[in-house]
Amino acid sequence: MTRTSQIVEDVATHYNHLLTEHKKLHDEIEHSQYWAPDADLKHLKQRKLKLKDELEMLKVKLKLKLYTDQ
Repeated sequence: MTRTSQIVEDVATHYNHLLTEHKKLHDEIEHSQYWAPDADLKHLKQRKLKLKDELEMLKVKLKLKLYTDQ
């Protein structure tokens, strides 16, 4: 395996991990939105938003990297 393919595989694994965590938080928020205290929901939503931001930042950086390498 080349170094580049290893990096791509690592990034894909990280991206998929972030997606999985985002989905888990979404499900947890949906499940507890009617009974959990507001502070708990706020914390869950902040974590979900942070993951979403990380996913978007990773997408943007990868796109920029692809365009600059051409």
